[in-house]
Amino acid sequence: MEDQAMKERIGCRHLCCMSLVVVGIALSECTDKNNFFSGIAMADTAEPEQLEQKFPVAVDPHLLTGGMEEELRGCFDFFWNEWVRDESLPTYGLNAGDYVGLRRHVPLAIESQGFYFPVIILGIERGWIEREVGRQRVLAALDSLLQLRHFHGFYYHFIDLETGGPGWRSKNVEVSNMSTATMIAGAIVAAEYFGGDVRDRVEQLYKRIDWNWFLDPARQHFYMACHPEQVPEGKRVDERGMFGHWAAYSEHLIMYVLAAGSPEEKHAIDSRPYAAMQTPVGSYKGKPFIYCRTGSAFVYQWSHCFLDFRNIVDRKKCDWFENSRQASLAAQRFAIDSSDVVKGLGENSWGMSACMSPTDGYSGHYGSMPADRDFLLMDGTIAPYGPLGFLVFTPKQSLAALEYMRTIPELTGKYGLFDAYSFQTKSKNGRPWVAKSYLAIDKGIVALMFENYATQLIWKYLHQNSHIERGLSRLGFQYSLRSTRSTEKK
Repeated sequence: MEDQAMKERIGCRHLCCMSLVVVGIALSECTDKNNFFSGIAMADTAEPEQLEQKFPVAVDPHLLTGGMEEELRGCFDFFWNEWVRDESLPTYGLNAGDYVGLRRHVPLAIESQGFYFPVIILGIERGWIEREVGRQRVLAALDSLLQLRHFHGFYYHFIDLETGGPGWRSKNVEVSNMSTATMIAGAIVAAEYFGGDVRDRVEQLYKRIDWNWFLDPARQHFYMACHPEQVPEGKRVDERGMFGHWAAYSEHLIMYVLAAGSPEEKHAIDSRPYAAMQTPVGSYKGKPFIYCRTGSAFVYQWSHCFLDFRNIVDRKKCDWFENSRQASLAAQRFAIDSSDVVKGLGENSWGMSACMSPTDGYSGHYGSMPADRDFLLMDGTIAPYGPLGFLVFTPKQSLAALEYMRTIPELTGKYGLFDAYSFQTKSKNGRPWVAKSYLAIDKGIVALMFENYATQLIWKYLHQNSHIERGLSRLGFQYSLRSTRSTEKK
C-alpha cells in the first residue's frame, strides 16, 4: 500500500505540480487577463546591429565560485552516473536519475533526457569527460528514443526501464507533450554541438512530432496530456484520450517555440496558441509581472534553461527574462515576510518550488506569492534548486542562498545538495528534515542555469538552430538589445 501510494504521488507529478492551477483555477481575479501585456516587464530596447543570427546570444562570462563549481560537478556526476547501462534493454543509454535515493523502483522520466544531453556537453567542455565518450553516450540514448514507442512523436511521461512501456506498467501514466518538448530541446543542443550522426537522429525525432495532434483547435491551447491506450478509471478525457489544457502561463513557453519551428511544416503551429495563452498579472511588494497560480519557482526557470530571453521581446514587448527576475525578487520577499510564522524561511532560504515533501511524497504545492494562497503548502519546505535556478536573474541573491544551504547539516550528499529540507516540519534538535534524494529535473535546472550564467553554453547552441530561429520568428519574437545586463544586481 505504501509503495502504491508513493507510485501515485510520483506518477502524477506533472499534473499535481503544474496543471492543477493552470487548468483548474479560474482566472477571474486577473488584473487584465485579456491583455497579454499591460505595462509589466517591459524591455529597454535599442536598435540591434546587423547580425547573422536572428536571435544571437550575448557573451557575458562569469567565474563560478568554488561552491558553485562543486555543486555543478555534483549535478554532472548525477546525470553521468545514473543511466541505463544494460545494452539489452530498450532504454539503454538513457538517464535513469529520477528519485535517486528513495530505495524504490521508479521508471525514467522522458523530460529528464532534455537536461541529460546538455549536461553531457557541459561536462565535455569542462574537461570532465572526453568528447567522443560523451558523443557515444548521446548516440546510445538517441537510438533508444528512436525505437521506443511513441504517439505522433510524443512519449509516455514515465517509461519502464525494462519494457520501454509506460512507467510502473500502469495505465495511469500519461503521454506528455511538455515532457517530450523538454527532451527535444536538450536533444537540439546536442545536435548543434556534435553535428553529424547526432544531428541526423535528433532531426528524425523532432520531425515526427505532430504538434497539431496535441492542439485543441477550438481553444488554440495545447491539451495537457493524453491517455491514448487505456483511460484510468474515473478520468475525464475526450474521444482521443486528451485531457486538460496548457491554458495559462506556466513553464511551457519553450513548447510554443518548438512547435512553431517544427522541421515538418504540416506539424507546425502558427502564432495563435502563443497569443491565446492566458497571462494573469500580479505582484508581491514590487513590480507587477505575469505569474503562474502555483507560484512554484521552476515555472519561471524551465524554459529559460534552454532559451535566452535576455534580448528578446514578443510583439507586445513582453520581456520574459525581466518577468522571471521580478518573480525571483518576489519569491525572496515572500520568504522574508513569512519567516516570523514559518521557521527556516528567510533572506537566504527562499524560492519555494515543487519538490519532495516531509509529509506527502512529491508535492506541487510549494510556491511563493503572487499565487493562489489557498493552494500553497507552507510547512517550511525549501527545494535548493528553487533559489539556485534563479541565478541568471538574481545572481547575488541566489549565490547567497547557495552559500547558506551549504552550511545546513546533512543537506549535501555525493551529488551535491539534496532535493529539499525543512526546519519547520519533522526537524529534530535544531537539525532540519532533509529529503535525501535527487531528482533529475531539479538537478538539471541547477546545472543548466549555472552553465548559462558562466558561459551561456546551452543558450548558444540552442539559438544557432534554424528551427528555433524559425519558431521564435513565427511567434512574433524580435531581437531587442537590453540596456541592462543579465547580471543586474538589484
